[in-house]
Amino acid sequence: MINAYDLVRYPNLPFARTHPAAMGAFAALFGKPFAPFAACRVLEIGCGEGVNLLSMALGAPASEFVGVDLAEAPIAVGRAAAQAAGIANVRFHVQDIAHMDAGLGRFDYIIAHGVYAWVPAAAREALLRIVGELLGSDGLAIISYNTYPGSRLRQVLRDLLLAACGGVADPGEKLGVARSVLAYQIENWSEEDSFQKALIVAARKMLKRPPEVLFHDELNPFYEPQLLSDVAAAAREVGLDYLCDALPQLSAEAFFPSEKFAAAQSFTSGDWLRFEQLSDFGDMRAFRSSIFCRGGGIDRRVEARRLRGLWASGELQAVESKPGAPDGIVFRSGDGAEVSTNDPKLAQFLTAMGAAFPASVALDAAAEDADLAVMTLRLFVAQIIRIATAPFPFTLTPGDRPAVSPLARFQAARGEKLLASLRHSPIQLEDAAARAFITLVDGTRTRDDLARQIVAQTNAAEEVALSQVSAALASMTKLGLMISCPDESARFTLPKLVKLS
Repeated sequence: MINAYDLVRYPNLPFARTHPAAMGAFAALFGKPFAPFAACRVLEIGCGEGVNLLSMALGAPASEFVGVDLAEAPIAVGRAAAQAAGIANVRFHVQDIAHMDAGLGRFDYIIAHGVYAWVPAAAREALLRIVGELLGSDGLAIISYNTYPGSRLRQVLRDLLLAACGGVADPGEKLGVARSVLAYQIENWSEEDSFQKALIVAARKMLKRPPEVLFHDELNPFYEPQLLSDVAAAAREVGLDYLCDALPQLSAEAFFPSEKFAAAQSFTSGDWLRFEQLSDFGDMRAFRSSIFCRGGGIDRRVEARRLRGLWASGELQAVESKPGAPDGIVFRSGDGAEVSTNDPKLAQFLTAMGAAFPASVALDAAAEDADLAVMTLRLFVAQIIRIATAPFPFTLTPGDRPAVSPLARFQAARGEKLLASLRHSPIQLEDAAARAFITLVDGTRTRDDLARQIVAQTNAAEEVALSQVSAALASMTKLGLMISCPDESARFTLPKLVKLS
């Protein structure tokens, strides 16, 4: 049966927050058991072309991954990608949520990203029912959805678009009308009016997103944002407890209660879910990725020992000290955030992490040091570092016969501009020549072979071509695109911290 996702392709990306190693980290930090990523079963409901699932499967060949989607065309692409990339531990099914049952077996992790708020009420009920039936006793499920109150503005814009596009059936024409009316309203709304100014900002953001996203989100027949409290209550009906949001910063007050949390006590009575719901109104939150578990027993206190067995990664570089802090060391992250410290233990930790990047460092040493554990968690909720239950499977030493991830090669061969890295994150690659080069880096060619390909295509001097190959491989290594060889590892262990006075 043809549906909208068969007609207009939706962007397919790896979503870092949905990775089992990321979900498991929250379970570990809140005192809950979880299945190891290396030996687990993962179900994704609404998997589309399966890039999110395929990217995970590359990192856990002994685990099993299952994707279901109602649209046939995306599933066909997912199957083709799995076959071309040699990923044998993934199965894809065309299936309606309403007809899913226990025949698929039990799963350690269930993912439903971008489904819950874009389907009718009966489908939402069916989704939660199947998650409740199929999630294992130590399982974790992540369900993402648009939320109130932040989605109210998008709802106004959606009403505008539906009114403007009424009677337009062709997807391309509908998108053209929608984008034109948004541009028209941006010019005609007044920034002097606070409500209209907010709509202008929201409309500009909408126009910056890919047109396909606009088509499937705002022009979707169903658009039902939710309150966190309502989703949690519905999940409770099928035996699921709300654990946390997959965005680390939303757990900041759980780890480190502030005056804000204390001031909310009269409204929340110390109930964490009620506090998060109150915060959604304060922050005008528009989207959530809620993680659910079974069996209660959630402990949101900071416990250093819970970092044992976890891994952290962060792009950090020491820079000059800021004026007024001559004794401190300032570290800058990849997105420009800065961390300043006079603590030698933290400085050593951040230096080791920066040197290891893009690989991970083990947090066992931090688990034995309460102060370092607190600092680690503060960096985590500030989103300066990532914490996971396992390191990602890429190599930092490509060798003489380098190989890029087979999934990324498949995507590059299809002309995709967004490739899945082995760090389970999307890589933007606009240059067609660079994508063509990636398809050649398949482990069968030496660096000299790759250089000869460049010489043949560009007439560059051999020395120049070799230099270009080295630079390209270094860049792809830093992006986490290179496959590990059997005798290599992208795992780094944090050096033992010396006691400094």
